[in-house]
Amino acid sequence: MSDGNAYNRNVNKRMQEELAELNTPPARYQQVIDRHWEAQRDLEEDDGMYEVGGFIEYHSKTPSFHKSRRDRDWGVR
Repeated sequence: MSDGNAYNRNVNKRMQEELAELNTPPARYQQVIDRHWEAQRDLEEDDGMYEVGGFIEYHSKTPSFHKSRRDRDWGVR
């Protein structure tokens, strides 16, 4: 039983070290840069994916005139 407790203490200690490392100024600056580049990359991709109400939806660029149940825009008017 003591081996399990020692393992949990080591895991908890390592988690605390990693969380403290994330809170350093260089790590926070890098997070800002990463978010900026990710936003830029998302803007450049025009794959028809849009966030609507917190959900990602696909909207085709050209309307389809033939609709069947297998079409992704079935039931959309």
